[in-house]
Amino acid sequence: MQAVYLEKTGDADNLKLVEQPVPQPGPGEVRIEVAAAGINFADVLVRRGLYQPMPELPLVPGLEVAGTIDAIGEGVTHLAGGERVAALVGQGGYARYALASAKGVVTLPDDLTFDLAAGLPVSGMTAYHLTHTVAAPQPGAWVVNYAAAGSVGSLVNGLAKTCGARVIALVGSEKKAARARELGADHVIDYRAHKDVAGAVLDLTAGHGADVIYNSVFGPTVRDDLKMLALRGHIVWYGIAGGLPNPKHLLVALMRRFTASPTFTFYHLITSVKHDARRHNEGWGRLFDYLLARQAELPLHGAYPLSRVAAAHTALENRETMGKLVLHPG
Repeated sequence: MQAVYLEKTGDADNLKLVEQPVPQPGPGEVRIEVAAAGINFADVLVRRGLYQPMPELPLVPGLEVAGTIDAIGEGVTHLAGGERVAALVGQGGYARYALASAKGVVTLPDDLTFDLAAGLPVSGMTAYHLTHTVAAPQPGAWVVNYAAAGSVGSLVNGLAKTCGARVIALVGSEKKAARARELGADHVIDYRAHKDVAGAVLDLTAGHGADVIYNSVFGPTVRDDLKMLALRGHIVWYGIAGGLPNPKHLLVALMRRFTASPTFTFYHLITSVKHDARRHNEGWGRLFDYLLARQAELPLHGAYPLSRVAAAHTALENRETMGKLVLHPG
């Protein structure tokens, strides 16, 4: 079968298309014939050697897939060959066939396409947990949503609205601003046009600030987060697309907001999957309902063949995308 192989960290050209044996499912596993594989910024960080914890190389990247079950391992009784499914696979998604633990596989409603479903195990469930289990906003709360035209951010716009929140979307272009409005954002701030993002948020909220902040950038944005956070507000950092902040500056900024009684959360999806499987599985049904009712949307930016995986990574890395990128192994 064809697969994308990463032997050493570096630029996108290090992703090589190779022929590999078709994997065989072990006990508790299923094999999925992949129709679409989601591309995530976490894959870019792995390729660059910056992901934490960094997996061992070499590997086939790819955390999430959608397709059809084509073989079943010993002990799997609740799934059947031919079922349309999506799965969190850990690694190995950029391939014609991928193995998944049966516990991480979910059957798909008929009305969901494989391209959309390929973005749900990571992007979809991250957005769901941010807005419904980690830091669910109260009705009327002000929410700041970073990367609001990206894969997770696109969904957060709508999912936060299902809680009754007022959403301020942060984006990096006029085109992305228009998309965020289409997806339900009440206000949009183009951070490239505003030198003082925190000040703009405080103006929009009449000085109240953000009750909840969902931030996948981290790094240089942390001080803005702390400036615009409301009293007893909650910041969720769920990615490090912007790198790490200066530790000294971070400590000073944190101590300046000490009396505001803030809450800070670092969120990683795998923790939810491993340590609260029941709530995670229940979340799938609610996410499907929101998507089918068009209360939340995950637009598709583009679908690439495996042979163009480097181009897909480069587009994502350069912030040229809106919505979800997927690979088509077939």
